Amino acid sequence: MEASNDPDAALVAMCQAPDSDEFEAAFEALYVRYRDRVYSIAYRITGTTADALDVAQESFALVFRKIGAFRGESLFSTWLYRIVVNCAIDSKRQSGSALQKRTGSLSAVDGPELQDERENGPDDTAERRELGDHVHDSIQRLSPKLRAILVLRYVEGLSYEELCVALDLSMGTVKSRMARAHLALQDVLTGTLEPFGFVSGAPIPESGERRRKPGAGLS
Repeated sequence: MEASNDPDAALVAMCQAPDSDEFEAAFEALYVRYRDRVYSIAYRITGTTADALDVAQESFALVFRKIGAFRGESLFSTWLYRIVVNCAIDSKRQSGSALQKRTGSLSAVDGPELQDERENGPDDTAERRELGDHVHDSIQRLSPKLRAILVLRYVEGLSYEELCVALDLSMGTVKSRMARAHLALQDVLTGTLEPFGFVSGAPIPESGERRRKPGAGLS
């Protein structure tokens, strides 16, 4: 989406006029709109509820202080994600921990679901949750930078162009880091996703795409 079509543009403009009557309500509206998504990204990068809450709080504090400098050269959401990712990576660096165990299942995270569970039967929903747990645990074994690019791409659905802005990287670096993230994730997932229909060692599919095992027929 072009920055000129930013759905947050009106609220951002109000937030950039701190003396206006609409300032407080506008910032509250942005906070409500993005709080779950910010927490979700922070949780998937830091791996713990406590760290994710701290990162979310710090991120919104930075947005409050810096929104006046936002020039609309990207979507507000992309700019916000950049702040969240930087705060989350800094949090991991300061913690000195290379591996954090998750404190709850992926399904318990307050964030957007890829599909509405009402469209699935009980068995399919349980399978997706189990798959989510496997993937979440495996992502926690990657470096924070690799976690961030995977989360922004496959959970938040950012394009490669948006990733460049959110991560402050060139297109070449984004593609290189994504390739390294895929390889690293495949390495830690070896054999664990075959029961779900994924082929070990095969390229990671785009969001919502399931990969059939070789020889599997169409039903």
